[in-house]
Amino acid sequence: MRPLDRQFAESIDGVSRALAEWTVSRLSERVPGFIERYGESAWPLWKGEIVNRLQYLSEAVAADRPALFAHSVEWARAAFLAREMDLDDLAESLRALDETVQAELPAQIAARASKVIAAGIEVACRPAPESLAHGIESSLEHPGVDSARARQYLNHLLERHQAKAVDVLLEAVKAGRTVPEVYETVVGPALVEVGRMWHLNEATVADEHYVTAATQVAMAALRGRLPRAEPNGMRVLASSVGGDLHDVGIRMVADLLESDGWQVECLGANMPTSDLVDYLADEDGSVPFQLVALSASTGLAVRTIAGAVDAIRAATPDLKLPIMVGGGPFAAIPDLWKVVGADGCATSATDAVRVARALVAARVS
Repeated sequence: MRPLDRQFAESIDGVSRALAEWTVSRLSERVPGFIERYGESAWPLWKGEIVNRLQYLSEAVAADRPALFAHSVEWARAAFLAREMDLDDLAESLRALDETVQAELPAQIAARASKVIAAGIEVACRPAPESLAHGIESSLEHPGVDSARARQYLNHLLERHQAKAVDVLLEAVKAGRTVPEVYETVVGPALVEVGRMWHLNEATVADEHYVTAATQVAMAALRGRLPRAEPNGMRVLASSVGGDLHDVGIRMVADLLESDGWQVECLGANMPTSDLVDYLADEDGSVPFQLVALSASTGLAVRTIAGAVDAIRAATPDLKLPIMVGGGPFAAIPDLWKVVGADGCATSATDAVRVARALVAARVS
């Protein structure tokens, strides 16, 4: 991640509230009757929407990857459709944002931001989908997913039948599925689906939190059924980065690495970078880890993960300590791991084992 790109992003961050205010004002001028149509909630509703969009804009500018912003607009578009809001308003809000950015920011920053916003406008202006619900495909329909079990597992949890949901997973193992397969074809897709349902107003925040918490329990039940390889002498530090409250994915990675013979220390979600770096070294200053695995679940954590990579590099300048990353934004943008300065990227928990082995082997050789 280039320093100048980060500076541009920080400049946008510094005036985001003002930019949002000016954008809503401009939007109300662009669209006659706009404020009246949304009623008393119009101003706070749209200011909040623009502030959120500016957060993604900053991440996309910092990474110089307009697709990060476009991806956020795609999800916003789905949310608009689910709530029967006018897609033209979304497109107009982005045009108003573009005009505001060009009017209020220095020319070089405005030009970069405008290029990113253009990618979002293109997504917002696509015709409304006719068959695919709200334009976001269910993860349960992806190739390789055990759709029947994933749907059954999720339905049990949405009905608050945790024991029945765990039984679905255990029965899959009894039927011949390995635990990694259950993680990746049942549990993972079910979690992605409940997130999609929440976004589309088909599930509540309570639903999403319950499914996540219950999945932690389900994973504990599966963990004991993982095979245990002989210790390989390798030690890995695994964590989700600061600000990222999701840790199921990194815990799956931790489970499978441990099964492969690694000594794993998983610090869970929302690990501040300074504390992560402090944890790397023993009291005598030596670093006992051969690998660091970092996870980011959304595009809003891209700069944080880049900052964590930089901080680890600075703290271990002579070690060439391999850093592996993974998570939603890296799945969406294949080369993003290079942008944040990592050594490799895992597309799944199983793939993390392969990548981890390769990174450490390359370091040794």
